[in-house]
Amino acid sequence: METEERYLVVVNPVGRGGYAQRQGVWLLNKLRHMGIEHEALFTEKAGHAQELIATWSEPVDVIVAVGGDGTINEVINGIMSSGQRARKLAVFPSGTADDFARNMKIPRDREEALKVMLGEYERKIDLMRVNERFAAVTVGMGLDAEIAHRSYGSKHMRLLAYWYHGLGMLFKPLPRFRLSIDVGEEHLDGEYMLVVAGNAGSYGRYLRMMPGASMDDGELDMAAFYPMNKLKALFLFVLLTVGKHTWTRDFNQYSGGDITIECLDGVYAQFDGEVVVFPGGERLEMKVEPLAISVRVPRKQAGA
Repeated sequence: METEERYLVVVNPVGRGGYAQRQGVWLLNKLRHMGIEHEALFTEKAGHAQELIATWSEPVDVIVAVGGDGTINEVINGIMSSGQRARKLAVFPSGTADDFARNMKIPRDREEALKVMLGEYERKIDLMRVNERFAAVTVGMGLDAEIAHRSYGSKHMRLLAYWYHGLGMLFKPLPRFRLSIDVGEEHLDGEYMLVVAGNAGSYGRYLRMMPGASMDDGELDMAAFYPMNKLKALFLFVLLTVGKHTWTRDFNQYSGGDITIECLDGVYAQFDGEVVVFPGGERLEMKVEPLAISVRVPRKQAGA
């Protein structure tokens, strides 16, 4: 396959217990043997990919994220905080959940992912801007972020870590936190167990949280779950895997171009799977950035 494009390959060497590094080495060897012009960067710490890309001044057409959703999030933030927002994003899935790749239908098989990366098909997607940070899939507050936080110490278990700690939460007090939310023309004050805002219909590999969400419709979707007992939470978790949870009275879904959330209590949160802690009083201004970035996708996804 011939191409005149220049690629910048960004590898997270510790992603998925070193799997991303092995994938990155395989990819770089392939590009070298194919005679494709490229540069490689290996990250050294959290946030490093964003720093490197934001300051990368050499000409490059496509930036390739080799890692999981956290790496992709950093690459996106690097592109958006640079002076070269027209650079395209390609993804070489190498993470645990690979939610971004799954929503964009980018194959996990590396030979197929390589074809997509070097292909001609692209899709522009929306991003979610939260204060000065961007997210591509979701920003979650409460239960999902606590599970992700607990799972960090069990990365050797890979996806099983999320199931293990998720089910383990049933033996601990479930999160309860207060938020003040403005979404669309609605104002909400209340106590919640989980609030997820974002672009995509599914995340966490199997959870179809917002079945009607689209990554290019110019709107943000938000799912809100109220406090409930543990048995009901377990039942709801099962329903989430097939997107059949929307009938329950403990759930509401909203959409709009802007969402404002004020944290009345401290709460765990996640940006595309990367955990942060918001203190009480933190105010989040969420806005959609329509068709903000071009992504290499399979042919069937181009222009979808």
